[in-house]
Amino acid sequence: MTGAAPRPCERETGMRQRGDVHVEQGGALWVMEGEIDNAVRERREAQLRDAAAGRRITVDLTRVTFMDSGGLRLLYHAAEHSPEPPVLRGVPHHVAERLDVAGATTMFVVVPRESSQG
Repeated sequence: MTGAAPRPCERETGMRQRGDVHVEQGGALWVMEGEIDNAVRERREAQLRDAAAGRRITVDLTRVTFMDSGGLRLLYHAAEHSPEPPVLRGVPHHVAERLDVAGATTMFVVVPRESSQG
């Protein structure tokens, strides 16, 4: 988008990031977008761990285009620090497959992306 204000992560680093996590609703909603990888984990891990403490987390994965083990680790933090299993909504097929291969689907309430959304 031309003319759009840079997201906080762009202002912090001076460079465009390919993925990020935005915390909303006082920490109860995490919105992930783009490529959620180890670089995102390193940048957001402490913030997300604090946000998860003592509250049920919903993670919106609708706009995630890629996730590696760093992204899975962020989801594990939500499960470890939240009093109830986090809700993962809009889960893309590629993320659902990673969760399944890792044996982690039982740690979450998984709401897959609807087929009409691709």
